[in-house]
Amino acid sequence: MTVIVVDAAFKAKLLAAGREVELRDETGATFARVTVQGVSADASDGPAEGWDDLELSEEEIARRLDPSQPSYTTEEVLAYVKGRRK
Repeated sequence: MTVIVVDAAFKAKLLAAGREVELRDETGATFARVTVQGVSADASDGPAEGWDDLELSEEEIARRLDPSQPSYTTEEVLAYVKGRRK
């Protein structure tokens, strides 16, 4: 893996942005998605990344995060999607 050293100002921007960061060039084209290390993903910090943008009720978020609800592996989802394309 290639290592890129960033200056303190850029590091501060990344840490302030949150756990998941999308990097874009000056034209707005995405060129990288980064998971920032050292940023808490603890649920006590507020909603998980992206959940607050979905305009879901607290009840719906709780339902979706409920471990007793059915869940599917990536392979199961891909098999389902491939089956729907036929």
